[in-house]
Amino acid sequence: MLVQFAVENYACFADEVLFSMVASAATEHPGHIVQSEAGRRPRILRVAALYGPNAHGKSRLIEALHFAQLFVVAGTRRGAPIPRVPFRLDTERLHQPSRFDFLIDYQGSEYSYGFAVDGERVQEEWLFVRTTAKEVRYFERVTDFEGKVRVETGPALTGRTNKQKDFLELVALGTRPNQLFLTEAADRNVEKLTPLYDWFKSVLTIVKAESVPQPLAVRASREQDFVAFLANFLQQAGTGIKDVVAEEVPLDFDQQLPGASATVRTEIEADVQEGAIVGLLGPKGESLTFYRNDQGQPMTARLKTVHEGRDGGQVRFDFEDESSGTRRLMEILPILADVGTRERVYVVDELDRKLHPHLSRFFVSSFLDRCGQDQRSQLVFTTHDTHLMDLDLLRRDEIWFFEKNAFGASTLYSMNALNVRRDLKLEKSYLQGRFGGIPLIRDSEITAAEPCWGSES
Repeated sequence: MLVQFAVENYACFADEVLFSMVASAATEHPGHIVQSEAGRRPRILRVAALYGPNAHGKSRLIEALHFAQLFVVAGTRRGAPIPRVPFRLDTERLHQPSRFDFLIDYQGSEYSYGFAVDGERVQEEWLFVRTTAKEVRYFERVTDFEGKVRVETGPALTGRTNKQKDFLELVALGTRPNQLFLTEAADRNVEKLTPLYDWFKSVLTIVKAESVPQPLAVRASREQDFVAFLANFLQQAGTGIKDVVAEEVPLDFDQQLPGASATVRTEIEADVQEGAIVGLLGPKGESLTFYRNDQGQPMTARLKTVHEGRDGGQVRFDFEDESSGTRRLMEILPILADVGTRERVYVVDELDRKLHPHLSRFFVSSFLDRCGQDQRSQLVFTTHDTHLMDLDLLRRDEIWFFEKNAFGASTLYSMNALNVRRDLKLEKSYLQGRFGGIPLIRDSEITAAEPCWGSES
């Protein structure tokens, strides 16, 4: 589980900004809290809602998480620059490193991991681990201005044998200035570092505003339980959909992509044969998914929804025929379908995008309902939907606000720090500006918001 994340000198964050999932001492909604399994044993929240005006940092916080995730999992090529984005409204910051710091509770250990990078090298990297009350050092790494990497490992990582210590020294020697030691060690199968690497690769799940978490058609063609869940939820949500089916046929470019060039066809065939799932738009704008089935045959799948006609018969619609809100709901439903199966940290940008406020609330409440007592998944999301700002749904420490200071730097704070009364009408008070985190629009003229030096938040 994500305990906390801090970022400094990245995009619109100048000074360190800390986002925490540590629960306060408040007693409301006890089901929203999971007890840590390690170390200090803090109480960890399941949900967090991030509010704020456009261009104030909501999406940029998610981009910071995504940057760190890709840097850990994918690494960098030899000699390639590190695509970090420093705070640009202060010229001194341009030459200072960007810092990313995580506190993660996973598989009985608490990992304090982070790194500081400029555009060319990893200046610092560190990992401390706590399984009991005592925290131990796994490693600390620095890279000097000449590009020489030095890694100091602790006995908790090296163990008692010289063989393991010698091996880790070789891993350190093979770590490039622009590569993380954690990434290099994971590639070399350093067993004690594998869980942390796997957390970044498989547990942290980032869903951007325009992205689709999973290829729905392929999953629907393979998992009947998943289809049943989709159909049941869509019925409860009042979409008019009675069922969901996946139509799959053998891959036939002449029928499905008649205008595709030979190069495109060859690339798709090669990707499919390697086990990849390829999604493209067909000639009529329809979504096509190409993949290899369990028998190794290249297939094409399309998702269909089933409605009931006036005569009681079934009428099938293409996925593209549904409203944009229904399509968006279907795209994020795998989050709910999987919440009870394994640990995940879902970070969703614009959860309410294209959704009616009732559906946004239904989604969040369904996530909380589907989390069993021992289930360790989390949902962090950005939103403008003030209907979710309700203490009957969320705790005060689960609601966060973004603001910008006079120098254009974004800041972040929790409602819990504002000492809000339990009986206060939060939505009305927020829109009145009592908590901050709202756009300041002048009466006399319309002015452009300050940029967040990147995509709009």
